[in-house]
Amino acid sequence: MDFTLWALSILLGSLACSASSDMSTIVVDLSSHHLSFVPDQLSPDTEILDLSCNHIGALRREDFWQTPRLWFLNLSHNVIQSIDKEVFHSTQDLEILDLSHNKLHSLLDQLYLRMTSNLRCLDLSFNKFVNMTLGFEFTNLEKLEDLELSAEVIRNEDFASISMLHLNSFTLYVWDHTSYESGSLTNVSSKKIIVSAQTDCDFAILNDAVKSFSEVKLVGITVDKFDIVAQQRETIKATHLDLTNTSASWQHLTSVVNNLLYSSVKHLSVTGLTIYNMETGSKVGKLWNMESFTIRQAIVTVFLFSQEMLYDFIINMPVQNLTVAQTPIIHMTCPKYPSKIRMLNLADCALSEKVFSRGGKREGMIECDTLQSVEILVLKGNNFQDFKQLSSRVSLMSSLLSLDLSQNKLSYQSEQGDCVWPLNIVQLNLSSNSFDSLVFHCLPQNITELDLQNNDITVMTTDILKYESLKILDLTNNRFHNIPDCTAFPNLQTLLVSGNSLQSPSLDFLKTCPMLQNLDASHNTFICTCSLQEFTSIAGKTAAAQIKLLHWPRHYSCSYPEAWRGALLKNFSLPAVSCSAGLLATTILVPAVALVIAVAVLCRQLDGPWYMSMICQWARAKHRGAVNRDKPEDLQGVVFHAFVSYSQRNAEWVKGQLIPKLEGEESTWRGLRVSYHERDFIPGKTIVENILHCVERSRRCIFVLSSDFVHSEWCHYELCFANHQRVAKGFDSVILVLLEPLPLYMIPSKYYQLKDMMSRRTYLEWPHERAKQVLFWANLRAALQADLPTESPQRDGQEEE
Repeated sequence: MDFTLWALSILLGSLACSASSDMSTIVVDLSSHHLSFVPDQLSPDTEILDLSCNHIGALRREDFWQTPRLWFLNLSHNVIQSIDKEVFHSTQDLEILDLSHNKLHSLLDQLYLRMTSNLRCLDLSFNKFVNMTLGFEFTNLEKLEDLELSAEVIRNEDFASISMLHLNSFTLYVWDHTSYESGSLTNVSSKKIIVSAQTDCDFAILNDAVKSFSEVKLVGITVDKFDIVAQQRETIKATHLDLTNTSASWQHLTSVVNNLLYSSVKHLSVTGLTIYNMETGSKVGKLWNMESFTIRQAIVTVFLFSQEMLYDFIINMPVQNLTVAQTPIIHMTCPKYPSKIRMLNLADCALSEKVFSRGGKREGMIECDTLQSVEILVLKGNNFQDFKQLSSRVSLMSSLLSLDLSQNKLSYQSEQGDCVWPLNIVQLNLSSNSFDSLVFHCLPQNITELDLQNNDITVMTTDILKYESLKILDLTNNRFHNIPDCTAFPNLQTLLVSGNSLQSPSLDFLKTCPMLQNLDASHNTFICTCSLQEFTSIAGKTAAAQIKLLHWPRHYSCSYPEAWRGALLKNFSLPAVSCSAGLLATTILVPAVALVIAVAVLCRQLDGPWYMSMICQWARAKHRGAVNRDKPEDLQGVVFHAFVSYSQRNAEWVKGQLIPKLEGEESTWRGLRVSYHERDFIPGKTIVENILHCVERSRRCIFVLSSDFVHSEWCHYELCFANHQRVAKGFDSVILVLLEPLPLYMIPSKYYQLKDMMSRRTYLEWPHERAKQVLFWANLRAALQADLPTESPQRDGQEEE
């Protein structure tokens, strides 16, 4: 039944999807339709038919005569008691048949199987079979690979009809009342057997299973009961053993594992384990026979027990591949003796940076030196935070080649010190952590493949060391605004920057990437303007340069302007005259062109437009100050010339430039009184009360706009309060200072007031050229200058008297 449910979900999913684009596969889903009979008018092209969970009581001769292409049929969970022997006469291609959970009474009476010679998977479990005796018609199933059965009585000759078949998997469902004759399973020839116990299981079934099959999976059978079988280790023939949904005491679990270490079992897996008793068990054996040991989804229901006893038993297992995953262990000890483990998987646990370490506070931290054979180490999905400490934990694993640290909370700061790594690491997975660009100062020197997707990296700094061996770099879903160059990675072959913040990427990076073969820049927010046309040409140019642009053109589309939103970059183009000054010049008379060029060059050289704009703003500010002089009653209670609202990420500019320039750094003009939250918020009051208090006592509100400002919740509140005061008092008190370019489409919709202000009013733009900054400060001072009451504002969190 398990196989059929899995197969049905896959087929109804993937094949149904494929049918939508390729009508060669027809899927009909009639499950849970309250049907009493198979419908008469099924499509002749039906290949997959699901009739499960209905009320069908019988299969008639004519039920499937009209579906000759049928190869998958699910009839489980019905009330079928009889099946006509020629019901599948027209369905010669039938490969998968599920008749589980019905009311069939005898396995000797399944005559319809004579018409199903191509059957590969058959499920007859959970019917009303008393005896397991299989009829002669089963010999016709020469292509059968998977068979699932259940009955109340199992005898020696019951499986004689399938003794010549070579199955891939045989599933047997049993109960505590199942009567089983020892040796009955020896007539089944199958690579794998699955014994699923609903309540309990006869010891003889387990004994025959491990003696007769190379791969054995036991579901719902306790380890304590299996311990009796494991003690007869000389008779075990299985090489793969899987215990699923089981429970055990620590004593029986250690006994089973130690006995299997001396048996033929090469691969032991325990899934869904519950340990209910942690009394002293045996120590792990040292015989080198088993190759892999896996524990998944294990829990311990005892609150107080020796965790070191548990960890020591696991880490000292004499295997090459050790997995403890999806289990809430908080530590893993270091092996007492040199370990032979080559692959160690501790994924999705609760480990910290102290993993593998020895010693305590008195003797200090001692690094583990007995895991020198480990080549692959998987530590994803744990609680790691300190990248530098974690590098020390693995520093003595001299054979380590691949390390997976994804899905943790790792970060690195330069003050943590240098990282120490094994020399042989070539693969490192750091995806889904909290790294910024500093991570490139703490990487293994000989790494060839680096995964840094889903982090917080914005730029590639120029002071990092060169990683000569790096060939694959995955920077998917970070915050890059331009494609990073390969200065530090001269031999890079594959660069992935999908899902970043690329808008109009430059092709300058190609000059530093001579070995680059694959580039993925898909799923970015491209701005389709003239400057992007150079990048769109990369698809054609890179073919000659032997660089492949991955996922082109399907996943490269415009996000702005609105006219081009959603359009593929492949189809984006602008008139040549729009992007070429030369072509535009040819459309204008020569004298006019010469004049325009002369004026344009002159203005560009001298920044004429900018200066004119700033002078006009300064003049208007002076004029407004003279005409609209504040009335004394309007300034009642106002003690600050301005309240400054800004994002914490812009604090360096505010406190280093804005505040000193306004409050009196220079002696040639009168200083202004400026309020900002880090200095003037009163301790004890809520943030909202402080914002209201400062806004009401300030004549103007300066908003330092940047991409970080529009993502700050408190900046949003301050903008709302200032705008409310502007409406309430009837005069304009808001001054916008644009610290960096901020297109309107990048402003979230909740900042509609800010969008409206920026589209209707003049704002000041911070110039990076020092010569222009003088005029910038003059404009800002002119807008703020006013004669306020002489009382000084109270500082240092003191309320006014």
